[in-house]
Amino acid sequence: MAPLNIILANWSFIHAPNVTAGLHQFIAERNLVAGYISSHAHEILEWISQPHIVILITVWWITFTIIITLVLCLGFGPGGVVAGSLAAAFQAWAYGAFTPAGGIFATLTSLGMVGMLAPAVAVLGAGFATMVVSVVWYVMR
Repeated sequence: MAPLNIILANWSFIHAPNVTAGLHQFIAERNLVAGYISSHAHEILEWISQPHIVILITVWWITFTIIITLVLCLGFGPGGVVAGSLAAAFQAWAYGAFTPAGGIFATLTSLGMVGMLAPAVAVLGAGFATMVVSVVWYVMR
């Protein structure tokens, strides 16, 4: 039997009131995360709407946004160091015409040029935001 027939054979069109409900049921039966969320949606929304959880989510999001905005606006772009940026000013002040290979500045320039700076900054921002939220949560307890 073809894989599509096996999938469709397990999908009960008879007991679903419409295609959307049938699709929802199909996904919920085969996906642990979607199944848990769909079966506990009310409890999850109730938990998220608690004031202290809203505060923690807000603190995490603000911290994450500030970190990634600050680092990505330093001036390490896909074409190298952006003229007139903080990175260009630092390079002119600290290194002049010679930027040593293997240093933090050269690494950030390389990451920016190959397009890997944004994911690296996202991981850095998420880690820092999680640490800040941990401190806020500890203080709130």
